[in-house]
Amino acid sequence: MQAELAELRKLAKVAPEGTSATTPAVPTVASGQQSSLSVPPAFAPTPSSSCAAATNNLQGLCITDKSIDDVHLTAAHVNELFRVYFTRCHPYLPFTMCRSIESIYDRCPMLFWVICAVASPDTARPRFEAPIRGLMLDVLDPSKESGVEMVQAILILCMWPFPFNSQKADSSFIYSGLATQISLSLGLHRPALDAGFGNEPTATERQGDEEIRRTTWLACFVVAQIQASRRGVPATVSADYSLLSSLDDPAVPQELSHLCYISHLTVDATQALGARGSNATGLVEPSSRISMINVFGKQFEDLRRQRFPQPTDIVEIFYLNSRLQLWSFALHNDVPVTANSVQIIYQAREDAIRLIQVACEKNLSLVPFYTRRSVCYAGLLLYRIKLGSYGCQDDMIEHHIDTARQALSTSEGPGGPSVGQFLATVTLPDNMDAFTRASGDKDSPHRSRMGAFLVFDFHRVYTDLRQANVFPSTEFLDFDNLPWMEFQ
Repeated sequence: MQAELAELRKLAKVAPEGTSATTPAVPTVASGQQSSLSVPPAFAPTPSSSCAAATNNLQGLCITDKSIDDVHLTAAHVNELFRVYFTRCHPYLPFTMCRSIESIYDRCPMLFWVICAVASPDTARPRFEAPIRGLMLDVLDPSKESGVEMVQAILILCMWPFPFNSQKADSSFIYSGLATQISLSLGLHRPALDAGFGNEPTATERQGDEEIRRTTWLACFVVAQIQASRRGVPATVSADYSLLSSLDDPAVPQELSHLCYISHLTVDATQALGARGSNATGLVEPSSRISMINVFGKQFEDLRRQRFPQPTDIVEIFYLNSRLQLWSFALHNDVPVTANSVQIIYQAREDAIRLIQVACEKNLSLVPFYTRRSVCYAGLLLYRIKLGSYGCQDDMIEHHIDTARQALSTSEGPGGPSVGQFLATVTLPDNMDAFTRASGDKDSPHRSRMGAFLVFDFHRVYTDLRQANVFPSTEFLDFDNLPWMEFQ
């Protein structure tokens, strides 16, 4: 039997490039259960060059069926899910990783099942949640060592979390911290050194292993910044010399390098503006804030011109979202309306419109959660501008808020965070007066939330209105299932 398996592995590694793909089905369930789930057309294989490239990039296919709890996948189904992952998911966080499916399964079942989960249709993903959460318990067991593959699995989960109804139910921030701590314990922050971290690869493994370690640590940095920005708290990972020098390493995927450069500048800007003021909130006083916004704005422009003058959509959306966080510091209601502040507001308007345009050209049901949240953030920022005294109440703002509302509402799967409904409710005309009054409140408790303060301000009024029961009755909105704590 062992000899036969070895032979099958060899055959899988040299599978012909023209091998036809098998249409993926949703996971079958164990006996006694039936599934009515179906695969949406978006996940059916198409004879595209990207799918062919993903097939060629796999260094070894799955040769045996796989099961965990009540989820059963055929080998052909697994192969297709991995093709979907490397084609549609991996480009958003392109760290270097093992490309042999059977090797991944042997080294880290958690990584294997996470990839299968995020590549599955929305209707099928919930079946993976309980088994994967069970595998996560291995991280807390000191007798079970966690390797770099476990870090990669956790990072993927942070980008593609399981459906949640409130931010309190989303584990992404905690998972990001776990990924960082495991990475540090493995010495990934010093990828080229064995400084007593137990990193002793053989000579033939050293080069590939170093590349995996280096890019995984860079991915940790990006994910930590995303999670910190979402919650309006200081970043947990800083960019030191080792990290920054890695960004020009030819072995680092260019898109990952670009994301790291953006994250580095985002962390610097939000820390300088929102955490180093001489007051309890950490917010720098208005006149200095405007000057610093202009300085960092110039640095963002220089970064784009020097590093990615023609960015991919993934990089551009990430870049624009970071710039919006910077501009949002001028939207605090302690900033007087001056020529300088209005100029910043107009730039924020242009960036928010551009982000919505680029992102909404995509199928938002296939992007990471942070991309959908970026669209919601851009819509909220445009609405805050509309409510302010900036002379920006034009049709373009309303048109793009509506575009964001529609794109988000039509892309959200069952049981997931309904940011589309949140944006739609916040921007209801009947609620405009309440949000206008709130935008002038100079005692907002969320001034310490850095670039996320807008979301928390909107949510506070939103919750107050709900408690006062003043929302109009409408068949479109299901208030019982709205994410009341989504951004809290």
